[in-house]
Amino acid sequence: MDGIDRRTFLRVTATAGAVAVAGVTVGTGVAAAAVPGFYNPFTGYPITETWEGHLARGSLGGIDYGMPVGTRLPAAGGGVVYNDPDNGTGGYTAVIHHDNGYKTQYLHLSGFVVANGTRVAMGDIVGLSGGYPGAPGSGSSTGPHLHWHMNDPSGTRINPLAFLGGDAPPGDTQVFETAHNSGWQPLPVASIVASKVSAVLRADGTKIIYSVRDGYVYEAASNAGWRNLRVPNLAGVSAISAIAVGSGVVLYTIRSGALWECASGDWVPFCVGYNGSPIYADAVSAVLRSDGTRIVYTVRDGAVFEAASNAGWRNLRVPNLDSVAAVSAISRNGTTTLYTIRAGTLWEASSVDWRLYAVGYNGSPIYANAVSALHRPDGTRIVYTVRDGAVFEAASNAGWRNLRVPNLGGVGAVSAIYASGTEILYTR
Repeated sequence: MDGIDRRTFLRVTATAGAVAVAGVTVGTGVAAAAVPGFYNPFTGYPITETWEGHLARGSLGGIDYGMPVGTRLPAAGGGVVYNDPDNGTGGYTAVIHHDNGYKTQYLHLSGFVVANGTRVAMGDIVGLSGGYPGAPGSGSSTGPHLHWHMNDPSGTRINPLAFLGGDAPPGDTQVFETAHNSGWQPLPVASIVASKVSAVLRADGTKIIYSVRDGYVYEAASNAGWRNLRVPNLAGVSAISAIAVGSGVVLYTIRSGALWECASGDWVPFCVGYNGSPIYADAVSAVLRSDGTRIVYTVRDGAVFEAASNAGWRNLRVPNLDSVAAVSAISRNGTTTLYTIRAGTLWEASSVDWRLYAVGYNGSPIYANAVSALHRPDGTRIVYTVRDGAVFEAASNAGWRNLRVPNLGGVGAVSAIYASGTEILYTR
């Protein structure tokens, strides 16, 4: 991955990849296959180096996707997997030999998950992403990412995006509402098409969806037939987090790498920071504590920071949290609890002491690339995660047993709220 410095790379990864935003995560699901039996599993991740960019610097070609180390990598098509632990600058490489004579190659891996000669189906996991500089298997990589390319039957390296159809992943997809009390049946929400989504329950019981499309923010409310209206004054937005405050809503957005606040009363944006110093971030998750304090958790270069309205927005680093790719914050008993994705697995930490706990059932990790948490009135904490386009639910009162939510596939983003006695998911 040349042509982009590591700081910029990590910022782009966190912003455009799988990043939670106040219970909202950013990503995209599975693209439609233009070639029967094949698909692009990585449309939910930002392209940090294009095919043309590779060629311009002397590479034979490839697509680089920004993603955290340990991301599970699905097979683009069925075939037989062969692992190469010493592929020169490519480091650990998994190669799928497809039945039509084509090959798909995954470079800079942190680990292999199937043995040589294993036959896999489309969507089966074939490896774990890597690329951390100097780590085993990273080769010449200068930052966490996946290098992906294909070879045709003659051995010529080809652009997988051209083979699969389309030169770039879709940025905007339809938003769906799915409720637990309706059997998790997904219903499209009006004509809301977005790249990012953050849902909130207003004090009067109105469900409101804030979405980002082409850098602009839109608002759609359940009591107005989900009419999708553009929020004024907000442009160039890359991440968003909405919280209900009083009778209105406060939005926290990342614009040009800095954190901004605006409220539904007038939507005038204010740069958030201590004594005029901006808070630079890649992702944001905001929460309203029971004492009325607004707290914003941001991710920058894999570290998590906390800034509170009752402390002049002094931005302090949260201890013990590094290599974070996604974060979702909830208010709980006068404190806050964070759920983060670190190295592809789910972790919990409370503001009481910020000790880290791996979340999972009987010691089995929960693998995910996106996370959205909620705190139910009965005290149950529920975490919704996205992995390989599927949504999973794990609850604190069930030992964190991780169960797949039915009917939801091809999902890249999820935002969870609790309304009218049931869990409601907004996905895209």
